[in-house]
Amino acid sequence: MAEGKKKENASPPALVSLDWHQDLVYPSATEKTWLRDLDLKNNADVSLFSWANLNPLNDGHIMSAAYLNLIGNVYLNCRQGKFEDDWLDESIEDIYGNVHVIKKYRVFSDLENSLLNTTEESVFFDIDLDFFTLKNGLSDGRFKFTYLSDKTVKEYLSLERPLIKWVFERLAGFTIALEPEHTGGLLKSNKYLAIIDKLYFKPGLFSHNSNWRHVTEWRNNY
Repeated sequence: MAEGKKKENASPPALVSLDWHQDLVYPSATEKTWLRDLDLKNNADVSLFSWANLNPLNDGHIMSAAYLNLIGNVYLNCRQGKFEDDWLDESIEDIYGNVHVIKKYRVFSDLENSLLNTTEESVFFDIDLDFFTLKNGLSDGRFKFTYLSDKTVKEYLSLERPLIKWVFERLAGFTIALEPEHTGGLLKSNKYLAIIDKLYFKPGLFSHNSNWRHVTEWRNNY
């Protein structure tokens, strides 16, 4: 069930994220002051702030967005988490007093089953390509990587998958983080980008008349 009624007539989309890392660092008191003073209508200010003031470890953007009520609840399938407490639900109160719930899942099917039973009406979908690594060599300092099979990746992201159907029916935005360092190199990162490109776009991304595959195929059929 969706949690937390949003004030100021704003019901921002929930965030559904696939990532190896949790990236759930809360903004500090100082960062909260900076965020409150940020003019969200000024794209230049927002761009500069994102580059210069967000946590340099690149793990504070989700909670900062929730604090500003730019996203709603957060649903994260990830692999990072050594202790049971790392997997407990969390929450953050935004600048308007709304509570945003953060739910973390170790297993893709658990994320799927949970979301299919929510009342979320709109979502941002984020895929960090290091999600497809199992043993992440950069995170443990051994620099050896293991991966999900290509078959499993395609099954997870298939347009026929119940979760993906659910997401696309509610899609408000889609982001892909290449993460080449955390994916085992640029070629590995590009490999997974190519899988997503083939599954979701036709023609491919940045090609002439690029579009969502389901839109292109619908137009071709009708």
